[in-house]
Order: sequence, then structure tokens, then C-alpha cells
Amino acid sequence: MMLKTEKESIRTRKIVICIAIISLLLTTGYCLYKPLPDGFTVTKWDRTVMHVVEPALRVAYYYPSRMFSKASDMVYWTRAVMNVLTKVLGVFTSTNGQLDIQWHNWKGTPVKSYRPINNKTSTDGAVIFIHGGGFALGNVEMYDSLVGRLALEMKTLFISIEYRLSPETVFPGGIMDCEAAIDHFLQYGTTQFGVNTSKVIIMGDSAGGNLATVIAQRRAARQKLPKLAGQVLIYPLLQMADMQTMSYRYFNSHLQGYALVDPESVAYYYMFYAGIDMDEKAYLVPSVTSNGHVSKKLQSKVQKIMSHSSIIEKTHNYKNISVSEKWEIQPSVEAQELMEPFLTNPDFSPLMREDLSNLPPTLVITCEFDILRDEGLVYGHRLKTSGVPTTTIHYENGFHAMLNFHSDLDEAMKTVEDIEQWTLDTISRA
Repeated sequence: MMLKTEKESIRTRKIVICIAIISLLLTTGYCLYKPLPDGFTVTKWDRTVMHVVEPALRVAYYYPSRMFSKASDMVYWTRAVMNVLTKVLGVFTSTNGQLDIQWHNWKGTPVKSYRPINNKTSTDGAVIFIHGGGFALGNVEMYDSLVGRLALEMKTLFISIEYRLSPETVFPGGIMDCEAAIDHFLQYGTTQFGVNTSKVIIMGDSAGGNLATVIAQRRAARQKLPKLAGQVLIYPLLQMADMQTMSYRYFNSHLQGYALVDPESVAYYYMFYAGIDMDEKAYLVPSVTSNGHVSKKLQSKVQKIMSHSSIIEKTHNYKNISVSEKWEIQPSVEAQELMEPFLTNPDFSPLMREDLSNLPPTLVITCEFDILRDEGLVYGHRLKTSGVPTTTIHYENGFHAMLNFHSDLDEAMKTVEDIEQWTLDTISRA
């Protein structure tokens, strides 16, 4: 009788524990649930995946990063978490030993080459890839899955650059690293890999898109040979002089609190990249995100360049969804003095370069749910009006960094296909 009572007691405790766990999970799920905006991703499967992934990202890095008293600790935490999380992304993409992958050191910069086994390439060109991450996050390993997939499916040599990150290395350190590696490749690529160095495409996403843009502009301005055959800019980060574009304002109206690239993060990362100690200067962020960091001396040039955004707003108006008006500027003389050397410097903010002629054929990828949307669209428009052969592809259901889900989401898979097709076509025409 005693034994039976004990068994029933154990069973009861197990049931209570199970109920408590289920209740905790349901409560947590309820607290974390945020309905995704209409049009965010394409298929029901994609939305289901993102309803799981987006709250997980909030728990993993978004919420914890807001708890640090020092901005640098926020960067280091996010860097560590993203390094772990991205090992899971793209796990269903396997090169199955079909690529020869090797590390090299070119003029002090580590790079990784991805080449079809036995050099069975479909082209004699190559692609140089520069990863994103706000100049402070990311690495070559994080993009292994994506770059390996592109190299395998395109049967083309890819080179991925491991440039130094901020806040440890500030502007223009990353540019110098990338240029050193690229100069080495263009000098020795023919003998080392058998490629035609006049058929080299430069490609980058987010901050990597910034670096790719800067390098293409610098090579064109200096008339360096061989010329790049093309550039692929994937939701590029191109400026921080106007943080009240419509895409920024849409974020503030409808996307606050989601684990997506937000204005405050852009301000922190860009200012770290500029060499500003954000552990001490975090109080400047509200001025920056309201455009109070733009001095009167720079305003006319910024307004001239950003005037193109009015054309963008007529055709990309979020389907008439209400977007907040521009909020009041909080001017800061200190922020203006600190940022004046950078805001219209095209090596820092490549959208601000006035002469865009002589640039190579360009593909610009933009996404609807991205605060960087408008600057990518503006750059694409300016390239076209400057006579540069330019293709802009705007994904109305896309979001920033979606290529990190290239094996999981339909919209990301479609983007990969578009990038591959444009790149192969451009190499063949070079």
C-alpha cells in the first residue's frame, strides 16, 4: 500500500512539473510573440520560420545587448552570439567535398579561397566577397555556407576576405586590409589560380557592401588596372548623414523592438568604425539618429545627395502605410565636430561621392524591411543617371541580412539565384 502511494506521489509530481514547464513555455511564447508585418517574407513556411527565429534572436542577443552599460560589451556579446548562431544557419547546404577550400595570407590579410575541385570552373573569372556585420561583427567562417554555395553553384572561384573589425581596428583599417588582398589577387591571380583578372567581380553585403563600394570607387578614381568587371552590393550600408529617410522612419513607426537592424545600432557601429569611443560617447546617439550630428557646413552637400530620395519615395512608399513624419532634430555641436571628417568622406560614406562615372556594371540588392533600403535605392538611381550599367532588384518581402537564411527561406533562395545569374552574365560579357 505504501509503495503504491509513493508511485502515485511521484507520478503526480511529474505531472505537475510537466504542466509547469508547458505553462512556462506558453507564457514565454506569449510574451515574446510579435506579429510580423504584412508582406514580411513570401510563403507561409517562411513566416513560420521567422516567427520562431526572430524571437530567438531577440532573446539571444537583442535583449541582452541592451543590458550592458558599455557599448563595447554590447558589440562583443553580439559578436560572440552571432558567431555561434550562424554555425546553425545554412546547415543544409553542403559542398560534399566538391570545393577546394584553403586559407592564404596576402600582404598581411587572411583570405579564404573556394574553388571547384580540380579547378572544374565554368568561367575564367572570379568573385571577391567582403562580409557584412556593421564593421564590427562577422567573419569569413560565418559566411562559409553562403560563399561555398555560390562558388559551387556558379562553378567559379570565390575569395573571401578576413578584414580586421572595429572597435579594435577603426577606419580606414578595413579598407586597407581589403585593398591589400585585392591588389595581391589581381597581381598574382592568373599564375596562382588561372583566372582572367579582367573578369573579377567584387561583392559585399551590408557593411561589406560599403567596403566593396568604396574599393570600386577608389579604383575607378585612380584608374587602376585591371578594372573590376562588376560589383554586387547586397543591402549596402552607404551613409549615416541622413538617418531620417523614409526607410528609417518606417522602422520607427512599425518595426521597433524586432531583432532587425535598428537606427541605434547603425549609429553605434558606424561611430565605433569612425574611431569614437562609444563607451564614453553613448549619450550622442539620440542626436545622431535625429540628424543633429550634421553641421551647417555639410548640410547643403548632404541635402543635394539625399534629394534623390524624393524620387524613391514616389515609387517605394510602403503601399501607403502610414510612416511617421521626420522627428525633431536634436543638434549636438560635439557630435557635429566628431563626425564632420566622416559624413561626406566618400571612403566612409560612399553614397556621398559626387562623380560616379567610370564605375563597373553594378547590381544593387535592396529589401523592403530594411532601414538601409532607401540609400541602396538612391545609389542605384544615381549610378543609372551617371551612365553606369546598373541593375536594381528590390525584394518587397525581404529584410536585412536575409541571405544568412539562404537555405531556409524562399525569398533568400530567390535572391541567391538572381545574384548568381547576374554575376555569371557579367563575367561572361567582361
